[in-house]
Amino acid sequence: MLWSCSKKADVKPTSADTTKTGNGNLSATPGSASKLSHDDSIHMAAFIIYPQNVKTSVNGKVLKLVFDEKVNIFLMADAYNQTYAVHLKEDFKKSVLAAFDFTTEGENGQTAFNYVDDNLNNIRFKTLSDTLIQGVKVKKIAVHRQLTFSRTYDSPQLAADQQNLILARYDDFITFSSYTYYNQKNYPTTSAKAYIKYGK
Repeated sequence: MLWSCSKKADVKPTSADTTKTGNGNLSATPGSASKLSHDDSIHMAAFIIYPQNVKTSVNGKVLKLVFDEKVNIFLMADAYNQTYAVHLKEDFKKSVLAAFDFTTEGENGQTAFNYVDDNLNNIRFKTLSDTLIQGVKVKKIAVHRQLTFSRTYDSPQLAADQQNLILARYDDFITFSSYTYYNQKNYPTTSAKAYIKYGK
């Protein structure tokens, strides 16, 4: 069982990395810092992430990349009941997406520019359900939302050329991280990476 979390600057948690397997399952490797306490370990969340789809299109001089984010986060049910907030962050630095501006829809339907609210309490594009993993009761948070990246080029041909270059990329990935907050404490971070599938 693997559990994942990230943090704010005021607390320095131990981090753990999750490594993606071929079928979308992930395994957690504890960080090299101090040993986790029982309280830390039960409040950490786990990821199951599959490759993420990005649909590309060109309209005149504008190249648009629509990122269809689908992430499943799991928390032990008892620990979830002692959690004020679950946070989810995306790091696009290892992908072409990092060079583009983006928009997304906020909690109240407003459009946000180059901003994603990482507090899942404020995200309506999610579902919460109960499940069992190896006989352990867990809460599953399924996050599904879209981020629309775009850029205007000097000509339609340049936009189309850039689209073709992006479609040929196979090693881009996004790093996800998550952390929980409870009783004035941010719990340790774990992370997972998901490769990107670009298409039309």
